[in-house]
Amino acid sequence: MNIFISRIVVYGANKQVREVILDQGLNIITGDSKTGKSAILEIVDYCLFSSRSTIPKGVIENFSKLYSIILMASEKYIVIARPSIKSENSGKAYVKIETTDLFMKELSVDYFSGLELKTLKEAQAEVERHLGLAVLDTRLDEENDKTKSGGKATLRSFVPFLFQHQNLIANKHSIFYRFDDFYKRKKTIDDFPILIGWEDSEYFLYHRELEQKQKELKLQEKLAKSLKLKDEEIQVRLRSIISGYFNLIGLELDPQLTLTELKKIARKLPDIGINSYSDLNLESKLQKKESERQVLKVELNEVNEMLSLLERNSNITYSHAGQLKILEATSGIDFNLDSVICPICHNTSNELNSEIASINESREALKAELAKINVYKSDNSQQIEDLQKKRTLLKRQVAKLTSEITDIEEKNKALKQSKALRDQAFFAKGMAEANIKTLLGNTDQNILTSDLDELKNRIAWLKTKIDGFDLKSKINDAEAFLSQKMSYICQRLDFEEELKPGVLRFSIDDFVFYYHFKEKDKIILSEMGSGANWLACHLSLFLALLYLNCKEKKSVIPSFLFIDQPSQVYFPTQYRMTDDDNGASVDENIKQVKNIFTVIVDLLKEIKEDCGFMPQIIVLEHADEPEFDQYVKARWKKDGNKLI
Repeated sequence: MNIFISRIVVYGANKQVREVILDQGLNIITGDSKTGKSAILEIVDYCLFSSRSTIPKGVIENFSKLYSIILMASEKYIVIARPSIKSENSGKAYVKIETTDLFMKELSVDYFSGLELKTLKEAQAEVERHLGLAVLDTRLDEENDKTKSGGKATLRSFVPFLFQHQNLIANKHSIFYRFDDFYKRKKTIDDFPILIGWEDSEYFLYHRELEQKQKELKLQEKLAKSLKLKDEEIQVRLRSIISGYFNLIGLELDPQLTLTELKKIARKLPDIGINSYSDLNLESKLQKKESERQVLKVELNEVNEMLSLLERNSNITYSHAGQLKILEATSGIDFNLDSVICPICHNTSNELNSEIASINESREALKAELAKINVYKSDNSQQIEDLQKKRTLLKRQVAKLTSEITDIEEKNKALKQSKALRDQAFFAKGMAEANIKTLLGNTDQNILTSDLDELKNRIAWLKTKIDGFDLKSKINDAEAFLSQKMSYICQRLDFEEELKPGVLRFSIDDFVFYYHFKEKDKIILSEMGSGANWLACHLSLFLALLYLNCKEKKSVIPSFLFIDQPSQVYFPTQYRMTDDDNGASVDENIKQVKNIFTVIVDLLKEIKEDCGFMPQIIVLEHADEPEFDQYVKARWKKDGNKLI
C-alpha cells in the first residue's frame, strides 16, 4: 500500500520541537553513535501502538513529552501522536486525518490540544479502518477460542516487515523483529494473507460456516442412518399398531402374519363396529402449534430481510470511497451557460451569476476533499454470522412444527367429520392409519433427506466461494516471485562465491527462510558462515518483501522499511585495496558498503517502474559516502546537531 512516513516529530518541554522530514525513495540519516539515529526507529514503533516502549532511556526520554509520526496515505495524512512513557497518558494516543498539508506549516504541540485523547485500542482501530484493515474474527472454526486462535487482524502484525534493527540486520539466528515471542510470530504469519490483501472477513465467515455445516452434515447423516429401519423393526412396529386397533374394534390379529401380509392389512383396515369408538380432541393443540409456527415464520422473515440487507451492503465490508463516488456521480449540476440573462429585460444578472459560481466552486472543493478519504472499511461479518445461525435454528423449528402439524391434521380428519359417538369412532381408525402412514411413508426420513440436501448444497456453495479466493495459487506465485527477486538481489551483494549458484527460498506458510544450494541441499541462515552472507540474506528478503507489498494492490502494509546500520559487518582495512573509476584507492569494505546503497536505489527505481509509485527506505548509518549525498536527510554529530 502506498503509505510512507512524511515526518517524525518529538515535542519537548517549553514547546521545543525536534523533527525529521522524509520523502519517498531512499532516505539516509547518518552520523555518530549516540546521536539518536536508532531511536528514530523505536519512536515510529511506539507511535504504531506498541504495548511497550523501547525508546532509549536517558537524554531522549527525559526531553520528550509527546512523540508523533505523520503518515502520507495516497492523498490523505494520518497523524498519530502518543505521550511519553513517563506520562500518565502513555496508554493513550491522538489520531487525526488531514486532507491537505496546510496543517504542517506551523505544526506545534498546540495542534493536539483540541483533539480527543483515545485509548490505544480505540486509536489503533481508527488507523486500521483508514488503512482498510477490517477483519474482526480470523477463526476458521467458530468453536475455537478467540484468545488462542484467530481474533482480530491487527496492524501490529505488519510491524515485523517494517524494521530491521541494528542487532537484527546481520543476525544469523533471527530474521524478523519480535519473533522471539511465539504468539506474535504466529499472529504475523496467520495474518499475512489478510495484510497482503488475499483474504478478507468474507473468507473467514465462509470458512466458519463451512466447518459448522460439515459438522451438522455428519450429525444429520448419522441420524438418517439411525432412522433407516430394518424389515424386522418395521414388522414389529406395524404389528403393534394394527394389534392395538384390532383390540379396540374387537378383532384378533394372527401372530404368524408376514411383513407383506401386515402391510396389506395396514393399507385397508377393517371398518369400525357400531360400539367401537374413541374420542380425542386435538383442535386446541393444532391451533397452538399453528400459532407457534406463525410466530417463527414472522421471525424467520425478519432475519432473512436483515441478512439480505447486510449482504447487499457490499457483502460484509463497505468502502466509503465507493459511496463517495456514487455521491459525486449523482450530484452533477447541468448548467453550461457562462452567465444568466433575464428573459424579460435581457440584462445579465451579476448577483445570480456570482452565486452560481460560488456554488460550483464549493462543490468542486467538496468533491476534492471527499476523494482524498480513499479507503475506509468496517466489518459486519459477526452480525451476518449470528443471523445465519439464528436463521438455521428457526428453519429447523419451523420444519419440526410443520411435521407435528401434519401428523395432527392426519389424525384429526376423522374427528372433524364426526357428529355422534359412532362417527367419532372413526378417529381411532384415523389414528391408526396416520401411524401406519408415518411408519411406511417414513415422514421423518423425508424431512431429514430434505435437510441433508439443503446442507450439501450450502456446503458446495461455500466451497466454491472459498475456492474463489484462490489462496494456494496466490501463495505459490508470491513464493516464486520472492525467490526470483531475493536470488537476483543476493547475487549483486557480497555473498560467498563457494555457495553459488543457488536460490533463496521463503515459505509464506511458516516463514521459513533457506538457501537452496545445488538443487538438493537446504542451508538455513545459521548454517552459513560470514556476517556478509547473513547481511545479504536479510537485505534480499526484506527488499523482496517490500517489492511484493507494492505489487499487491489490496495490501494494507505500509510501503516503508527501516534498515539500521547495514555497514556494521564491514570494517576498513589497509591491505585490501582496489581502484575506483578515478584511479583512487578504495578499501574493499567501503566498496561493499557503497554497493548496498546502489542496490537499494536500483531496486526502488525498478519498483516505481513496475508498480507506479516508489516505496520508502530509511537507512540509519554511520557511513556517509558523497555519491549518495542527495539522499541524506540528516547528519548528526556528538558535538553538533543531533536528534536531542
